[in-house]
Order: sequence, then C-alpha cells, then structure tokens
Amino acid sequence: MKFSLPLLFLCSGFVTGQDLFFADDPTLTPDGKELVFSYNTDLWRVPVAGGTAVRLTALEGNESVPRISPDGKWLAFSSDQYGNADIYLVPLDGGQITQLTFHEADDQVQGWSWDSGTVYFSSGRYNRMSTYTIPVTGGTPVRLFGENYFNNVHNAAEHPDGSIYFNESWESSLFIHRKRYRGPFNPDIKSYQPKTDTYVQHTDWEGKDMLPVIDRKGNVYFISDRDGFLCIWSQRVHPDSKAPDGAPSAVQHFHGSRIAMLNAPLGGVELEVSR
Repeated sequence: MKFSLPLLFLCSGFVTGQDLFFADDPTLTPDGKELVFSYNTDLWRVPVAGGTAVRLTALEGNESVPRISPDGKWLAFSSDQYGNADIYLVPLDGGQITQLTFHEADDQVQGWSWDSGTVYFSSGRYNRMSTYTIPVTGGTPVRLFGENYFNNVHNAAEHPDGSIYFNESWESSLFIHRKRYRGPFNPDIKSYQPKTDTYVQHTDWEGKDMLPVIDRKGNVYFISDRDGFLCIWSQRVHPDSKAPDGAPSAVQHFHGSRIAMLNAPLGGVELEVSR
C-alpha cells in the first residue's frame, strides 16, 4: 500500500551557513557533490562546496534520516507527521511525496538496494527492533532474516555483491551514545552471504564496531571505539571467501567528539559525518 501527498518539493525556504545550528542526518548524492540533511524538522539540500541550503520538505511532522537512492533519482526519509515515524519517498529533483509504510510503530530509513528498487528500514513493530524491506512501488514490508522475536538485526547495509552487513546488539541501536562499553553485548560487524547461505563475523573488538557503510566499490566502513573514541575504520573483505582480509585500519580520527552517523557517497571514499 502507498499513499501520495501533493506537495511543492522545492518549498520557499533558504538557510545560509552562518545561521545554521544543530543540522543532522547528512547524506550524500551518488556523485558526492551535494548533501541532504535534517534541520528544524525539515530536509534541506546544499552543495558540498558550501552555499545556500534549499528546503526540500515542509510536512507538519519532523522529517529525518534522509537516504538517496544509488541512481540519484529518489529520496527516502522518515516523518512523524501522523504521530509515529513512517517511511516516505519523493523524487530527488522534485515531485509528489509518497507514503510507503503505515504501521503504528516507528519506521526509520536505513538505506537502499543497489538497484534503487527497495528501501531498507528498521522498525519495532514485532519486537525491539528488526530490519525490513519495502519496494519503491509500495506493498507489504518483508522482515529481513525471518519471523523470530530475537531477530534484532539493524544498521543494515547492502554490499554490491548482494550480501547484507549489519549489527544486532542494543549497544549499536538504543545505546549508540554509550561510551567505552565492554561486555557481552558489544556490537560487531557481521554479514549474511546469500550465495552460500552463511553468516560471517567481520570484527571481534571487545568494544563497539557498528554502523557499517559500503560504497559502490565494495569498500566497507564502520564506526569503532577501538582507540578510545568513536572514529571511522575500514575493513578489507576477501573477494572469494568474503571473510575479513587483514585487520581493520583507521580512516579518520575524531578525538574529543562523538560520531553519531556515517554516510559515504556510492562511488568514492569521501565520507560525511554527523557528530
């Protein structure tokens, strides 16, 4: 099921850099030249080089977690204009906003399939949290990895080879903000390999490895506190076995601050960080 909302996508509204505080949820366009972010309950678009940000949405609720499709044509986001967060879709260049989910639980966008035909999102509709998929054409959401109450998969990211990378601990969902956690619920980066129907664990750090991001070349990035701070790391993957190929390497350190979100353009290694 889907529902369309008539709306002028490029609404009247501009923000300049010197006036901007508390911007969040940045996501890059596939070419890495523009980014969309959440600010003051709406979504905005601005060149990466800087300039005037143009408002993209003006719904009554709070629009958040924007994600742009790999083909650059669609923008998926969550909005709570009817009380709980649902998934919405709109052409990136302007057009009609379409509501994709209608459940009373909160649905939060996570990402896209590489063919730009499916949106991944997390929801607590049957347990604390699981990942679901829904086609851009609408329909009934499908739960990733089956109907099991203890299926807590989240932070899902699709690899170009079709595998799914994910976390499954509350420390990488409800308690991302908790620093220096060490214990049995430390999150690791794992993946499901559909060709062999196997699961692979890619990290085994005693602290937090979470929020995997994968670019079009198959480079895997994630956030880890293995040096005492939440910073950006990468992990090479063996092209045949899909197992980790060597130890993770540091990409960027942000000592003294906390990374809340990580996004990568789909064709390169430039990263956008919310902290």
